Amino acid sequence: MTKAKITNATGYNCAPLGHTVEHYPFGAAVEGKVAKWALDAGMASADFDPRSETKVFAPTETKVEQPAYAKKRGRSK
Repeated sequence: MTKAKITNATGYNCAPLGHTVEHYPFGAAVEGKVAKWALDAGMASADFDPRSETKVFAPTETKVEQPAYAKKRGRSK
């Protein structure tokens, strides 16, 4: 999810619901599509939290090695 902080001195106006224009003042933290729009318009700076953006990978499965047995030499009885 995108997070941003409004950096324009006059704030940022947009209509996230489509019919009502909302005003976000300078320094307000926004997220989602409002943050994306503000970043695209150059009215905000991105807030990056590496803890929320880091992917966690499960350990890969490993096979257990079979023990190597010594070869028998000579004839079997």
